[in-house]
Amino acid sequence: MNIATLRDSDTVYLLDASIYIFRAWFGYPDHYHDAAGRPVNAVYGYLRTLLSLLDRQQPEFMLAAFDESLFRGFRHQLYPAYKANRALPDQNLAWQLFLCRRLTEKLGICCRGDAIYEADDWLALGAGVAREQGFPLAVITRDKDLAPLVTDRDLLWDYGADRQMDRAALEQHWQVPVAAIPDLLALMGDSADNIPGIAGVGRQSAVQLIQHYGSLESLYGNLEQVAQLPVRGATRLARLLEGSMEQALLFRELIRLRPPRQPLTLTQLQTRAWDPEYLQALLKALELGQPFLSLVKR
Repeated sequence: MNIATLRDSDTVYLLDASIYIFRAWFGYPDHYHDAAGRPVNAVYGYLRTLLSLLDRQQPEFMLAAFDESLFRGFRHQLYPAYKANRALPDQNLAWQLFLCRRLTEKLGICCRGDAIYEADDWLALGAGVAREQGFPLAVITRDKDLAPLVTDRDLLWDYGADRQMDRAALEQHWQVPVAAIPDLLALMGDSADNIPGIAGVGRQSAVQLIQHYGSLESLYGNLEQVAQLPVRGATRLARLLEGSMEQALLFRELIRLRPPRQPLTLTQLQTRAWDPEYLQALLKALELGQPFLSLVKR
């Protein structure tokens, strides 16, 4: 499957906005500044990506989600070391994050983000709305944690790299069903989010365990059988797993998507037409400079 097989009139686009903001922050040189001298390279790169996406796809339904729960969300309450390997945005980046959300809203796109939930959780809520209406998804992200949203009708699309993966491609890559990816990562760990996994259990061992048992509950409910599995180091693997069930379940809870219990409707996800002249006027008012004005097609 590729994006051309999805009809934009009945596809819900889920944009993991923060991924592309941070990508622009690291990927674009910091010679983009506003009139006050503040760097706006992340805003420039993100807006360029967003305008390209809107021009190319002209989506009728879209949700953009932002990570605004940095080191304050429910996952940090469960596990204080969660994402402790990352630095908080400095004042310059925080300003750019604010500008990106404001510009996205001005482009007629429904935006969500708060201090409790991560962008992934809000996108999961949007996916639920699409499912209720029988609409397929185009999940615009580079984040593996959103892979469980992808069913046979959907795509995970890294727009920056123009890489599209359907459910079959994701399962071929991870070697487990997409719904079991959180179970897999709970065992093997996820260094990007500072989740250590179960000590001594590597990716291949974790894959074999999830392939055989399907879930953490089934694995730990049959732990006495692990030593007899036809896999290399099965006896050692069984010892490593002893007493680790609570830890593994906690790690999976950190990885799993948790849609907020907030109202969201398909009508709210409907995009609104935006005026290029109005956007140019806004960019001028924000004093972002000529490179930004050049992005907007009249």
